[in-house]
Amino acid sequence: MTNKFLTLILILTAVVVTSCSSDDNGGNTVTTTPPSSGGIIDPEVGGFNQPNRVFVDLSTGSQVAVNRGAWEIAVYNGSENRVYLNSALLVSAAELEGITDITTVTETTTLTSPLTLNALDPTFTPTTVTVNTVAELMQGLPVNYYQYGDLNAGISFTDTKEGELTGTAFEEISTTDSENNVYIINLGNEIPTTNNGTINTTGDSRGFMKVRVLTDGNSYTIQYAALSNTTNFSELTVSKDSNYNLTTVSLMDEQIATLEPISSNWDIDFGGVFSYYGQQGTLAAGLTYSDYTLHNTLGGVGLYPITVEDDTTPNYTNFTYDDITEASFIYNDRTIVGSGWRTVDYMTGETSVREDRYYIIKDTDDNYYKLRFTAVESQTGERGYPQFQYELLQ
Repeated sequence: MTNKFLTLILILTAVVVTSCSSDDNGGNTVTTTPPSSGGIIDPEVGGFNQPNRVFVDLSTGSQVAVNRGAWEIAVYNGSENRVYLNSALLVSAAELEGITDITTVTETTTLTSPLTLNALDPTFTPTTVTVNTVAELMQGLPVNYYQYGDLNAGISFTDTKEGELTGTAFEEISTTDSENNVYIINLGNEIPTTNNGTINTTGDSRGFMKVRVLTDGNSYTIQYAALSNTTNFSELTVSKDSNYNLTTVSLMDEQIATLEPISSNWDIDFGGVFSYYGQQGTLAAGLTYSDYTLHNTLGGVGLYPITVEDDTTPNYTNFTYDDITEASFIYNDRTIVGSGWRTVDYMTGETSVREDRYYIIKDTDDNYYKLRFTAVESQTGERGYPQFQYELLQ
């Protein structure tokens, strides 16, 4: 299969942070490059179809852009054995309880127990469906308003939006092989190439695959095959690398790639597109957002928002190091920025930056920054051209 998506684009080169020199006594002294004092950054999200996820390291002022279609699942490199889904590609997954032989699974496979799930009918009226087969389950697996699930029962076919380890659609992978079931993976949606004059991020379905993940605690073995394949399956082995939060895997391209930067070398992820099963008003549904921003919670980055409602709250310009509230930093919810930094006029389609809010960040190097968005569109009004300003607090 083609490897065309596995392209990592280095937008800016990170600076070297330490160097050694001899002192008068013949020893070595270590000098440390001070962190960036801030500036203005234009994350290379890529325009109307927002094809890139952009990882920004504030202390070096560098960014790395990666095509968001380059992977479907990622394995966690920490002490727990977890599998994440590519929320920027609208990937989802459903466990087939009690089924461990990947070769036995097809669309006609009967579930070991029927599932009663919440859904929306064509008029957006809440209803329930009873799912008996893999084919019936697949109908409600893609991320859209009609996606199946049951939040009250803890049933979701996406990772939770917060990104915590306990919120993955995959159960924790067991070191006992017989405890790891087969999953049906919805491979998400293609990235559109047609510019229809407005934002256009969700293309055709990329289909489905069956997957089973095993682990010995130090590496993962990923078994995968087309649903029609009942004779064999392919395997990829991924060793854990503690330098990175996640190691990404493209099932379609049969490739392993470390696309995220080293976990200590990025703070903000301008993912562009983000999806999850959650609540919108009174309705639970599969939700998709554009212009979405995450922070590196798995890497220890903390962040909190400040909304300026009156004169008692300092605005962005006036906020100083002494105004920092250490207890306010949030380390367990990557979506605090989310899409809340911008607003959309659904009558005109015009998108604008919210000027009443900014963010305080404690980065992977324990530097403190304040950050505010200054643009969401290009000068010609095209979405997918964010810009932000940030400043070191000391």
